[in-house]
Amino acid sequence: MNIQYPLFSQVVLTQDLPQHNLKRGEVGTIVEHYPMAEGEDGYSLEGFDVPEVTIEVAASQIVSLPRWQKEEIILTKLRQLSETRLLQIEDYLDFLWQKEKSEEKSA
Repeated sequence: MNIQYPLFSQVVLTQDLPQHNLKRGEVGTIVEHYPMAEGEDGYSLEGFDVPEVTIEVAASQIVSLPRWQKEEIILTKLRQLSETRLLQIEDYLDFLWQKEKSEEKSA
């Protein structure tokens, strides 16, 4: 599923981009969208701590700022759980992931 991020929305890098000296978690602003008929959409980002630099990324390399913030809250809570609870969460996540895949196939 392609998620199109609106122009000028803030997104977070999901991986390091060493060629630009950028790290996972850094926030940028979308300034251009490159829709692809096949494959992944692309985006141009600006606004990192490097002035006047625009980088190009694939959709899989970014996530919206609100989603990133929610995921960080969840990760903080996960780090506080016991090993037993983590195993239970993992089982439940597997269940949800299978359900998501099933719903995508039927859509």
